[in-house]
Amino acid sequence: MLLLACIVLAAGEAQPRVELSATPAQVAVGETVQVVVTYSWPRGWTTAEPDPAAAFRDCFVTAAPPAERLATGEQERRVHRYTVAATRSGAWSLPRPSFSVRGPAGTMSAEAPEVIVQVGAESAPPQLPAARPMLIRPPEALPVQRWPWLAGAGALLIAGLGLWWFRRRGRVSTGPSAWQVFNDELAAARTATDGKDAGARLSLAVRRYAGRTWGFDGPGATTRELGGTLARLRSGSITDDEARDLLRLLGRLDDLRWSAGDAPAEAMSDLATLAHSWTAGVQGRLDAEAAARAAAGGKAAR
Repeated sequence: MLLLACIVLAAGEAQPRVELSATPAQVAVGETVQVVVTYSWPRGWTTAEPDPAAAFRDCFVTAAPPAERLATGEQERRVHRYTVAATRSGAWSLPRPSFSVRGPAGTMSAEAPEVIVQVGAESAPPQLPAARPMLIRPPEALPVQRWPWLAGAGALLIAGLGLWWFRRRGRVSTGPSAWQVFNDELAAARTATDGKDAGARLSLAVRRYAGRTWGFDGPGATTRELGGTLARLRSGSITDDEARDLLRLLGRLDDLRWSAGDAPAEAMSDLATLAHSWTAGVQGRLDAEAAARAAAGGKAAR
């Protein structure tokens, strides 16, 4: 009886656990967070191999190396390390993986604690400086000098409206173009040694190019959400063939990235070539249309 009581007491103290941590605790949109998920359970208890991939299915995971398997005479541990990109601003509650283990007293479950990462600006109200005192007009009336000020203000207003219109039309660009950014990210993806890491980089590069080209949140959209966005864009800005080929490319990247085994580097190299061909075709079409519009505008001016 004493031995049985000791066994029951030990079983009651032994518990499966899921630990979750994220570093850093505050990032900007587009930056990555290092997430560590640790499963632990008593040695000799039975469970399916724990895997947090299903819990992180809706997150933008850029790296997911194989789990670390640790075992002692009393405990089994599995450590998963994910690199996850923040796609939206605000308080981001990370997924909470769980698993079940069968022991001497029956089946027990454990769930990760809640971990929140702050993405973007903090939600606290801004601390604004005190208002400047009102401008008091001098007692002397200067009607003659008023007109230059009005003319200058009007000129600034017209210049501002013109700049806004040109930016809206895509004639003015700041920083590297979408095509230049894509080529830089494509080169970085080709140098990745891990196939799934290369696929994540390549998927992000293609989504960012499409988002900057047609004005939507490419990195923050899943492949399914992207399909609905592209369907609304097919009014001349993107062709049916371009939209179909983009969705097929992203679907193949998702299949390889989330496959159970390792992603072969050869397959990722082929997909990188397809991604470059697709973006080159789109960019060539857009450049040709821009040149045709410029030529038509020049003839109209003459």
